[in-house]
Amino acid sequence: MPQRYGAGRSASWKELTSPAECDDGTLDGVMTSHQSDGARAGRGIAITRHQSELGRWELARARPASSLRPFVREYVGWNERCAAPLCRRELPTEVAPLIINFGDAFQLFTPGTARRASALRSFVTGAYDTYQLVESAGSSGGVQVNFTLLGMRRLVGRPIEDMTNRALAPEDVLGPFAHDLIARVHEATEWDARFDCLDRALMTRIAAARPLPGAVDHAWQRIVASEGRLTIGTLVDEVGWSQGHFIRRFRHELGVSPKVLARMLRFGRVLHALRRDPRTDLLDVALDAGYYDQSHLTRDVRAFAGITPGALVRSQLADGGLSVQP
Repeated sequence: MPQRYGAGRSASWKELTSPAECDDGTLDGVMTSHQSDGARAGRGIAITRHQSELGRWELARARPASSLRPFVREYVGWNERCAAPLCRRELPTEVAPLIINFGDAFQLFTPGTARRASALRSFVTGAYDTYQLVESAGSSGGVQVNFTLLGMRRLVGRPIEDMTNRALAPEDVLGPFAHDLIARVHEATEWDARFDCLDRALMTRIAAARPLPGAVDHAWQRIVASEGRLTIGTLVDEVGWSQGHFIRRFRHELGVSPKVLARMLRFGRVLHALRRDPRTDLLDVALDAGYYDQSHLTRDVRAFAGITPGALVRSQLADGGLSVQP
């Protein structure tokens, strides 16, 4: 379930972050061959294929219809066959995925731990404020829809604070809509047909959803546009609420506080810079992303990834084609 997205980017689900050790000691991530077919005509679907001793996969990436782009960052289709169980470290971002999987179930771990929590084939998540380990084995294939937290709130049709740090069966959250959507996507055998199916279903549902409170929507847009640099005081002045009420309402609607969202976005900027050049100076990266110093960055890397910045850099060098993506 790889993914990439827009402003304040970082990586989640199948696009891999850093190698993580599973219960059986397996490490994910070392690639030996990797190729891309470029973008296909029409929608512009980018196909990437990989094969190594770990297995093989195909990724198909595309943007949603223009009316969905404030709410959906990207569609990612995948087909994967693992030679052995792979355990991926998924990092928190401003994106919440809907995973439609037609293969074997994923093993999900309690956020921030190596304690096995549940097995789900398809799932939907809210916001995460720490990393999660996700193990895959055998074969899987399907589509990942990368929603912004704003988009997930509109999709669900209610505040999503109760979904924070949780992966849930789509039917438990979205009801009959999820069952119908999964069936339709499964019936469409080509990537472009699957993405068209998602466009139609999501445009109808999101257009019918009640919008968020204007102050929360405004604050979200401002935080994302500033890549996490805007102060809470500035936002409070703009929305006209007390600081306590603003923070509580924002967290209730979107699942994380404004401060945590800003930290995620700064962290995502760091990941983007390290992917471009893993040898870049960490202090320069930290300052450019809006951190006060390298120790400030180190605290966030430990909180969000569970490892040190140096370990994060080394894991990306080992990951090759599955390194952290923007």
